[in-house]
Amino acid sequence: MRILSIPHDADQDPDAIELLRAWIIHGELNISLAAWVWKDEPETWGRLLAEAAGHLADAISKETGRARDTVFDEIRASVSANLDEPDDSHRTGDFVEGPH
Repeated sequence: MRILSIPHDADQDPDAIELLRAWIIHGELNISLAAWVWKDEPETWGRLLAEAAGHLADAISKETGRARDTVFDEIRASVSANLDEPDDSHRTGDFVEGPH
């Protein structure tokens, strides 16, 4: 099992919250998220996803030498296509409420 590191300042903030985890398990994408954090602010989740796309483009560009804008455009196109025509065949699981 390979786990990403926790951001270096997270342990310094008692209010730090993990918002999203994504795993490949037996070849399938599995996601755990804290939807309750911004349950009334879906636009903030959109910002999180957009910022994640930017960080991914930066990292992939650095790792591969490909142009960051090209990588970002490919990510954007894939997100848009998957939002327009989602593949619900793998969408399973349960909703677990956050802390109160």
